[in-house]
Amino acid sequence: MIMMRQTSPLLLALIAALGVGPMAAAESVPRAENGRVDLLTYPPQGLQEPRLVNRGEVAWVETVRPEYAVRLLDDAASRVRPRHGAIIPAGSLLFGMRVTRGYAYCPRIDFNAPVRRVQCLRDFNDDGVFDGGYLTRNSGVNTQFLANIVHALDRIVPVRYEAVEPSDALETSSRIVFERLRGGQAQFSRYVDNERIVTNQACEPLADSPELCSFLGVTLRVEPVGDAIRITLIDSPDIRQLNVVMTNTALPTRN
Repeated sequence: MIMMRQTSPLLLALIAALGVGPMAAAESVPRAENGRVDLLTYPPQGLQEPRLVNRGEVAWVETVRPEYAVRLLDDAASRVRPRHGAIIPAGSLLFGMRVTRGYAYCPRIDFNAPVRRVQCLRDFNDDGVFDGGYLTRNSGVNTQFLANIVHALDRIVPVRYEAVEPSDALETSSRIVFERLRGGQAQFSRYVDNERIVTNQACEPLADSPELCSFLGVTLRVEPVGDAIRITLIDSPDIRQLNVVMTNTALPTRN
């Protein structure tokens, strides 16, 4: 059973300024902000046997899913102001982006599209009905599960939804690329779709087994072979959490 995270009662105050619901307090939330996406990663694929990996090659791949996801029970109508936001049909799966005291839920973002903007929806009183909405800005972010910012928060025609298990949510592929050997340690980068979200991070030796190392929760034996490495998978949890925070994008002063 999925429990949606509780939102503070103060958020019933999205209030007069937005007209989303009745006045509940003098508190409000930002109309524009950076978000954080909580992702779940699954065990490595392609390491069933030890393998030799050269610099710049993919060492292994992993399935990635959003930790929080919902399914729309109604269509979410298109938006026209301040920019166009396309309709989101009933049945669509949306991923959760953590924002101030709650979550905005967004459809998969086509990062190859000329216009990457989508609507993201928000439930301010946790009653199973979205009553507010944002638009995204996506500049140079090349993955379907991230947006630079959400902004232009406004009321919407109510849209019902239901929570879904991560196993039923959207998924994509993450690849781990071997970058280099430095100081005897292998360094890797992680990509989700085409976006590099971890850069040149070392596989850290284990204190009790220094011949082994850990990279983002995956335990490996890494043996240098010239400029290449031979990787042996030792252990990996069934599920690991990866939190991606967008912090380097300036927020708009107007929508």
